[in-house]
Amino acid sequence: MKKIISLILSVVMVFSVGTAAFAAPADAEVEAPETVVIPDGINEADLGFIMDEFAFWFGTLGLDSMKFPSSAEQFGDMCLKFLYGIVDLVIDVVLKAINSIIPSVDFADKDTYVNDQFYAGMDEYLETPAQGAVWSLGYGSGSIQTGNELDGKHYVGGSLSFPDPKSATAIYDDQRVRCVALNDGSGRGTVVIAVVDGFGISNTDVAGIRAQLEDFAKANNIVGINISVLHQHSCVDTFGMNGDLLKMVFTNPAANIANNLFGADVKLLDGRNPEFMENLYNVTEDAIEQAVNSMTEGKMYYSSTDVEDLIREKRDPYVVDSDLHRFRFVPFDGSKETWIVNSSIHCVGNGAAGTEITGDYPYYMEQVINERENANFMMVLGAELALSSDYSPLELPEETSSIDGINAYGTELANRLIEDSTPEVEVAPLLNYKMAQYYVPVTNQILLFAGKLGAISNTVVGLDASDREAEILTEIGYLELGTDLAVVLVPGELEAAIAFGGCLDAENSWTYEDFDYPSMQEVVGEDKKLIVFGLMNDQVGYILPDNEFKSLLAGENEEIVASGNKAGSSTIEAFISLMDEIK
Repeated sequence: MKKIISLILSVVMVFSVGTAAFAAPADAEVEAPETVVIPDGINEADLGFIMDEFAFWFGTLGLDSMKFPSSAEQFGDMCLKFLYGIVDLVIDVVLKAINSIIPSVDFADKDTYVNDQFYAGMDEYLETPAQGAVWSLGYGSGSIQTGNELDGKHYVGGSLSFPDPKSATAIYDDQRVRCVALNDGSGRGTVVIAVVDGFGISNTDVAGIRAQLEDFAKANNIVGINISVLHQHSCVDTFGMNGDLLKMVFTNPAANIANNLFGADVKLLDGRNPEFMENLYNVTEDAIEQAVNSMTEGKMYYSSTDVEDLIREKRDPYVVDSDLHRFRFVPFDGSKETWIVNSSIHCVGNGAAGTEITGDYPYYMEQVINERENANFMMVLGAELALSSDYSPLELPEETSSIDGINAYGTELANRLIEDSTPEVEVAPLLNYKMAQYYVPVTNQILLFAGKLGAISNTVVGLDASDREAEILTEIGYLELGTDLAVVLVPGELEAAIAFGGCLDAENSWTYEDFDYPSMQEVVGEDKKLIVFGLMNDQVGYILPDNEFKSLLAGENEEIVASGNKAGSSTIEAFISLMDEIK
């Protein structure tokens, strides 16, 4: 009953302040009330989370600095956003009430938690190649499928399984892990990058794979193990949110009670298949060892191919990295080349709700590159927050199936990459690499609910005894290849404007505020070309500029699976701190 009264009180407060905002003089600023009378039956803890929520939405709606609208269009826009905000507020307060009482996973304590599988990278930063420096690269790959994917116990990532579980019904393509091991001959160590065919992978699982490689890493002077996914919305779920939601909602709270109060070890339900994940760990371990053990000396070349006509951007500010970036390693001994390709295009060719397993367009790119160039292939996704494929230049027949469309799209990208006449540049044998841990606040109550339920596997830490506030512990990194190319390693799906510039200003943004940070390109410096390796070492969701975190009713879906409205600022702040430490 207290929660119901609190909900009613919060809605009344928002309506009251909203009325005051529009009744204010043209140049007046509307401020939130500083005091409130607490009705009988509501304690300070109950009111506290409501007031926090009220303050959050008060600022999000721009009411803390709202001026009188300058046009009828702007007035209408403000009114619509205000109404959206009312609904969002109600949803958020209800979810906060649920999150405050649901039997929860026992989050780690932020003050005491230590990730003992974190690699900080290289201690020494070099501005020029070391004497006698030379590139060494090794490649490894393996299938992560077990043959049991159609047993009804393997869910497909991409969209929530509701109301019916989204079990795999067909297999079109293999699911693989591909990895490279890199060394510049300076003696500072080897860096490993692995990419999995899957919807997502958490830092918890990355740490688990690193743990299996701990002795091998020490013996081979490995200073970094980085694991990403291609984020196919058509692969076996490797993240956890795509399982049987109804079963999780009714089963996991009871399991949490048993585990927290009685010291039991009841397995929580999520979207991952335990046997599949165990195999993923083992195959990834083997592929990384294969890559390190096969390292050979050679030269590296860089080129880029513009494919803007094949990319669709669905939300403002419409900043796009339209290049396919290629690093081509040529061994001195004449053995197979290795191509590392970076693309900022979502792998959603089979839709988000399908139940067929496919590796999407990268799988078919690999087939073409293997056949035409006899080269190893690994793709890393870039800043692809709202970017997806545009098939229109292919002029495919209307009856083309989704799998044939994916095939045609991947083939087109591969052919353009092979046939592009843009000159390559040799990459000097210089590898700088540094990582940092940072925290992303979880202000999205939907994601917090999933975390409390045990439906996601991120490393979530609590900020208070009741775990009403939480953050995700994650990683960000910086990698230099040669003297002119810089790579930022980001733990989620980044809005390209945060990397390259172009975030909306206060007049045009959702919250009527500026995103008052430099771009990652500005932080790195204009003398280096910036490339984004996204979804690296974690999946913290969509990373939006704070001033573009929109209403759930705005017709876009990124906010639903974002950690919240602080992901952009916390990420760029962590990157600035990392770069200050490096240079």
